[in-house]
Amino acid sequence: MVNEAEIIRGLINGDETAIELIIGHLGSRLLRSATAITGDIHIAEEVVQDTFIQVIRKINTFQEGSSLESWVFRIAMNLAKNRLRGWWFHKVSTGITEGQSIVTYNNASFSPEGSIITSETRQEVMSCLQHLPMKYREVIVLYYLEDLSINQISSVLNQPEGTIKSKLSRARKLLKAEIEGRGLVF
Repeated sequence: MVNEAEIIRGLINGDETAIELIIGHLGSRLLRSATAITGDIHIAEEVVQDTFIQVIRKINTFQEGSSLESWVFRIAMNLAKNRLRGWWFHKVSTGITEGQSIVTYNNASFSPEGSIITSETRQEVMSCLQHLPMKYREVIVLYYLEDLSINQISSVLNQPEGTIKSKLSRARKLLKAEIEGRGLVF
């Protein structure tokens, strides 16, 4: 297995193997997170492509001692949020059509209880997630979908751990209220 330092050196040198390794390692996770943030798989695919382009272009600005994964996720989260702020985004329909899954799950779980939740219910939960303000949505996505620690989320979002803990607590309450408001029961 290639270590992070070797991948960074490879990216700096334009090594295609390093590019393939980072895409293979983070691509599906970034797509899942970007889809959960934007609510649209097509926009999420563009975000992921743009993320890897930025990673390749800006690898020289990466600070040694930082986590490459956190740095890449920070780029992806910022790009996803920027897409939502763009004027054109509001012109594009981001609604989920009947039977369309908003997120593909590798482990088929949104939470530990997720394995017993039906696909339809997962779609409802993800739809509820889209109604949360961005500052809470991104914390939920990174914590539950990406299984990042509070420390890692703090690094990705460049915010103190205490702030992340507070946002996660508030996000859980808001998501629970949204779910209950729709009459969903787990």
